Amino acid sequence: MSFQRILIAIDGSHGAESATRLAGELAAGHDTDVLLVHAVPMPPMVVGVDQSISDESIAYLEDTADKVVSTATAILDEMGVKSESIVKTGGPVDVILGVAEERDVDAIVVGHRGHGAMKRFILGSVSSKLAHHARCAVVLAPVAED
Repeated sequence: MSFQRILIAIDGSHGAESATRLAGELAAGHDTDVLLVHAVPMPPMVVGVDQSISDESIAYLEDTADKVVSTATAILDEMGVKSESIVKTGGPVDVILGVAEERDVDAIVVGHRGHGAMKRFILGSVSSKLAHHARCAVVLAPVAED
């Protein structure tokens, strides 16, 4: 099976690297559009508190996004796979699902850690939420525990 358009969720983690490599293997040698998507987290809003973000914080978030995208792009370049990067502000699940729908992707590839049931219940799981809400295939790239 080959996909026409693959979205890779990236965040700079080992899981993102695994997802990038797996998606690169799926796309290599095919006429596949590959989208690297990074969600820039925003600090939680607190009622009654100044909501402005310092210039230093914005610079840090931009620098982090650049590094995340550069790392994933380099992996795909080594594999001979061209990609387009998309960086948006918001929660990872919302950003990924939004781009997936806007760009009509066939598959979302995301890293998946084997967390136990309790940790998954407390923390939530991006991959689990994507699997439940995506309108396309969700491919989980396994990641070894640290």
